Amino acid sequence: MEENCLQTDFSSLESRSQNESLAKREVLIACEELVKLGLVARTWGNISCRIDEKRFVITPSGIGYDRLTPDNIIVVDIDTLNYEGNIKPSSEKKIHASVYKLDLQTNFVIHTHQTYASCLSAAGFSTLQLTAEERTKLGSEITLASYGLPGTGKLKKNVIKALKKSSFGSGGRGAVLMEKHGALITGKDRETAFNLALTLENICKRSVSPLIFSDNRYNGISILQGNGKLSHETDGNKKEYLLSDDLPLPLKIHASLLHANPSAKVLIHRNSENCIAVLKTTKKLPAILDDFAQMAGNDAKCVSSDNISQIVKAIRKRNGVLVNGLGAVCYAEDESDAAALLTLMEKNALTYLNALQYGKPPVLSLIDRKLMRFVYQNKYSKKKKG
Repeated sequence: MEENCLQTDFSSLESRSQNESLAKREVLIACEELVKLGLVARTWGNISCRIDEKRFVITPSGIGYDRLTPDNIIVVDIDTLNYEGNIKPSSEKKIHASVYKLDLQTNFVIHTHQTYASCLSAAGFSTLQLTAEERTKLGSEITLASYGLPGTGKLKKNVIKALKKSSFGSGGRGAVLMEKHGALITGKDRETAFNLALTLENICKRSVSPLIFSDNRYNGISILQGNGKLSHETDGNKKEYLLSDDLPLPLKIHASLLHANPSAKVLIHRNSENCIAVLKTTKKLPAILDDFAQMAGNDAKCVSSDNISQIVKAIRKRNGVLVNGLGAVCYAEDESDAAALLTLMEKNALTYLNALQYGKPPVLSLIDRKLMRFVYQNKYSKKKKG
């Protein structure tokens, strides 16, 4: 990286403007890199870069990383948290500001919901083992921050406490697992923080093994047409079926679920190893991770494929279900939402299976699950449509 985010000359307006533009550029580059490697998705997580000793820029609330431009990266005051414009900064701006105040060497902060770090944040943290090279690269211990609802003062307090415990301050580097939530990574610049995010994920993945996150293509995607037809695609082959035809069982299930939920436009399923394993161990997959609670609700029920009415009942007031023979089945208003829920279903399944090795999986409290779902349905999803 040619330049660090933090500059030393704050004497002129021109210099301040250049720093702001540079910081926004660094955030956009990080967004693109993290999405490409699957460390962030949609709007989960947030990224910031210090402009100077008083300000930083941060990603906005509720805007997907693929839609970001310099104009919707927001400048925030480190001390007051004030910002200009109508676009709201991430609800986790308090954490980022506190990190920048904690250590002047820190110029970049990444908060992700990366798969294996999220998994280890729920159970198995004590099994983390680092090589000498990884310890040198991290510059501090990996610590675990106790759970707090997203955007709350409790979460900020817990994260800062964990950073301090990690001997934070070695060149601005730090890595914290946020219980049932994700990870926070800090660095002197984008490149350092980005590399630490990758290092952290590799460490966590090694500890979760042999469980592997399944990122394979969908086994099937269906769209209910308005002309009495069902459009279905599998393995790259797309066909249309008349609903009056004698459909294969998977398509009967797809059609029945879409019929029962008029607001749903797209349904997809994936028969991954993790989903198969969950179906063998429980009658429902509970919400352990808070992003799963947001989109899926309290849980996803596990049902047999030989009773379609039971499947329809199981998915009532939910957007996802686990079906024997099909795996995770998710539907939504568009493919993006359905795919996002499928990803969360898979990640929550991985987390559940990993937690089983250490006893009873640590499910989110009912109040937290309901609150997360309420906020998502009444704030985030509406913001997404806008």
